[in-house]
Amino acid sequence: MSEKRRYVIGIDTGGTFTDIVVMNVETGETVLSKSPTTPHDFSLGVMNAIESAAKVMQTARRALLEQTQMLKHGTTVGTNAIITGAGSKVGFLTTKGFEDTTLIGRTIQRVDGLSIDDIKRMAYVTKPKPLVPKSRIRGVYERIDYAGNVVVPLNVEDSRAQIRALVEGEQVDAIAVSLIFSFVNPAHELKLKELINEMYADRNLFLAFSNELVPLAKEYGRANTLILNCFVGRIMERYLNNLDAKLRSEGFEGRFVVMQASGGAVSRERVAPIRTVSSGPAGGVIGSHYMAGILKHQNVIGADMGGTSFDVSLIRAGKWGYEREPIISRWRVMLPVIKVESIGAGGGTIARVDPFTKRLLVGPESAGAAPGPVCYEAGGTEPTVCDANLVLGFLNPEYFLGGAMRLNKTKAEDAIKERIGEPLRMGSVEAAAGIFTIINAQMAELIRVCAMGVGLAPEEFVIYAFGGTGPIHAAFYARELNIKQVYVFPASPVFSAFGIAGTDIIQTASFSLGAMLPVNPSFLAGKVKEYENALADSMALEGFSRNELQFRHLFNMRYRRQVNYHTIALPGKEYTTEKDVQKIVDAWMDDFESVYGKGVAYTKAGIELVSMDIEAIGKTVKPVLKAAPESSEDASTALKGQREVFFPELTKSFVSTALYEYGRLKPRNVIAGPAVIESPVSTVVVPPGSVAKVDRFMNIVIEL
Repeated sequence: MSEKRRYVIGIDTGGTFTDIVVMNVETGETVLSKSPTTPHDFSLGVMNAIESAAKVMQTARRALLEQTQMLKHGTTVGTNAIITGAGSKVGFLTTKGFEDTTLIGRTIQRVDGLSIDDIKRMAYVTKPKPLVPKSRIRGVYERIDYAGNVVVPLNVEDSRAQIRALVEGEQVDAIAVSLIFSFVNPAHELKLKELINEMYADRNLFLAFSNELVPLAKEYGRANTLILNCFVGRIMERYLNNLDAKLRSEGFEGRFVVMQASGGAVSRERVAPIRTVSSGPAGGVIGSHYMAGILKHQNVIGADMGGTSFDVSLIRAGKWGYEREPIISRWRVMLPVIKVESIGAGGGTIARVDPFTKRLLVGPESAGAAPGPVCYEAGGTEPTVCDANLVLGFLNPEYFLGGAMRLNKTKAEDAIKERIGEPLRMGSVEAAAGIFTIINAQMAELIRVCAMGVGLAPEEFVIYAFGGTGPIHAAFYARELNIKQVYVFPASPVFSAFGIAGTDIIQTASFSLGAMLPVNPSFLAGKVKEYENALADSMALEGFSRNELQFRHLFNMRYRRQVNYHTIALPGKEYTTEKDVQKIVDAWMDDFESVYGKGVAYTKAGIELVSMDIEAIGKTVKPVLKAAPESSEDASTALKGQREVFFPELTKSFVSTALYEYGRLKPRNVIAGPAVIESPVSTVVVPPGSVAKVDRFMNIVIEL
């Protein structure tokens, strides 16, 4: 490592703010900051965030970048393209006779990606508008059977005609190719790739092939994955190239890697665009896992409330979970991603009165970074959760982002009074309290569903509250869930960026098996070795030798004749004996029963190993938490004043509330609620009846 390059930068672009963590690789110490996201050009927000962090470090942006050995980036560019429909014009090639696969979909496609409220309105529930209409779908004459035998050879001349129809007739920018049994035998897809590159070498088409990206059974999800990858591919390439050019022009000579939703980062040249969608929240899970290891917590709820969404992740028995068929917008795809459940509940979430029922509704729509909440004075006119928090006294209008941004409390009050208070015949404070209470109830309900979904009650967890808005609300919804402890970290305002800064370099390979267990050990060992060798070759391009890699095996299994499968992740190993295979079965059954209940396993049905995901992991430098010298319980040296604050459902009016500066607190300090703890990038609310304690790592532990 060059002595000159001693920093790793982690960046998470959110819907409202772009968060940054700068880590010193020699000491593990971190510096954090944030800057408004710039949706018209996300790279500007990234560069502004780096500028902001450089100021905190009392250096220039160029000097910081010159000393940076690696920049790790979680981005919402792909997500934004899908939401806005601003992707490439995609053509789809598949086996003749299967052209309507994505149009017919699956029964569940009608409700995939919809909220419970939307699903209840069945008369209005429709399939999403297809990303690739029928006019841009072409079938080719070919057929390979389930065993990989060629039944109908690929008709090359017909294939040329179909490719020509897409490129010259439909003027597509990208082509997704998914033949029915390509995951068993990719020969025909490889030939199509050769043909497209031969015919249109000068067209710079974006191409995606199922045998390369998602060699798995289930043609609907596989096709969606490829189509979405093509849809966002060019946009991601342009964005990453643009950002890379800006970084290089400012003196950055290190490695630029991109966060993946499956966990881990990979070089920008080798990342599949679809894997970057929802990559930011995955950083929060990785950060939670890291902190859980330090604090010795087995069961953790990661609660990330930013400006746009509320993301919930779980660490259960020390491990995070995976979603094998996640839904992106309204499309079910087939990529392993870290399981994160989200709702539209953030600081920018808009409140409104339903004109028909006269009910107060909060979300899921958000004011985002532009125009933002009313109090930002950036053009927003709809009252938001942030406006309510300001009216209730939780936020300091003079100290938002450490004073870099002033909030207009009068405008927030007026907007809430006009849009919410007057239609409901109540004052602005009462209306703000209603907004606050409803958003907390929505977050509590999501946590309840997530916890029960893994077979545990909410009170069996501790909460890690993060995101810029999270520490304001966490103690309130924790109280509703009967959870006794809430942790807020110094890095909580930028916690996903914190996780990204410490994430490892990971590449993933997936493959179908469809084997009944117990499977022949030599068969399993052969498949695993084949994919581990391919991953090792690819990871060599990331700078890791084979002996530096760790492998993790994800087994997607189910009882025979079940539709859904259950996934377990185990450390990589060689499978040489029947006993090795039986250990997989035993571990899976134990985990299955821990989630769904003791005795629900039906072993007589037999267990099917549907597919596997193998991760090759190259370890990177992690943040180091240093214990500060202990002080006394007296926190008076951090006291900086009083403010009138209204605590919905806990107080009947405004109460005088102590204000503390986070940066002046010391380990062992104790703060009795009601209190508000402020830092330049976050606000922590300690409600009446609660106590906040500062631990040796300067984490705030709110005990309810």
